[in-house]
Amino acid sequence: MNTRIPNYICTIITIAPGYYGSKGSSVIFSTFVSLFIESKRLTLDMTKPQEPLEYLNQVLVPETAIRLIAQNQGGITLREARKIMEDSREFGMYVHDVEEEDI
Repeated sequence: MNTRIPNYICTIITIAPGYYGSKGSSVIFSTFVSLFIESKRLTLDMTKPQEPLEYLNQVLVPETAIRLIAQNQGGITLREARKIMEDSREFGMYVHDVEEEDI
């Protein structure tokens, strides 16, 4: 029996924005889509080898969450904020999960 976790699950766990949950991730992502994709400010040439939407979701959303957490916590270091993000993922996915009516 293979107990290995699929790569896409590991990716979701890795990029989950801590206590902001999937709802916070959705808000951050939607904002970036408006700012960078719809305005055509972010192109495939700028994000290679990733697609622009992948880059937003896998790089900019988690990095933004880290900075927001640092700011929310009174200006802690980014390393401390990343630790809080990692430690609060389960809470965020439980408390701030996207509901069907949010979609």
